[in-house]
Amino acid sequence: MNWFIVKMIFQIETEDNLYPQFDEQLRIIDAINEDLALEIAYQMGQMEQEEIKSHKDEVLKWKFIAVTEINHIGEVEHGKEIHYQISEPQEASDYLSLVKEKALSLKTRKQNINCG
Repeated sequence: MNWFIVKMIFQIETEDNLYPQFDEQLRIIDAINEDLALEIAYQMGQMEQEEIKSHKDEVLKWKFIAVTEINHIGEVEHGKEIHYQISEPQEASDYLSLVKEKALSLKTRKQNINCG
C-alpha cells in the first residue's frame, strides 16, 4: 500500500464573518500514486463541504479551498514519523513552558477520562 498525508484547507464561513476562520486538516489517504491521492483528496474536500447550525442557530459553512501539501509516507507502521515541525521561538523558556502546559493538560484529561 502507498499511504499519503494531505493537508486540506476549509474556510469556515459564518453569517457575520467578523473573524476569518480556516480549518487545516491533515488526512491520510491510500492510493496507488501521488496523482490519485491528490485527486481523492480534492474529491473528499468537495464532498465534505457542508452547512450546519450552531448552538446559537447560526449557519456555519465549511467551504473547501484547496489541498496545499501532499507527502508520501509509504507503508504505515507503529511509531512511524508522519509529521515534523521545527520551531524557532524567540524565547526557549516560553516555548518549553507551553510544551509542559500542553503535556500536563493532556495527562490531566486522560486521568479524568479514566476516573469517570
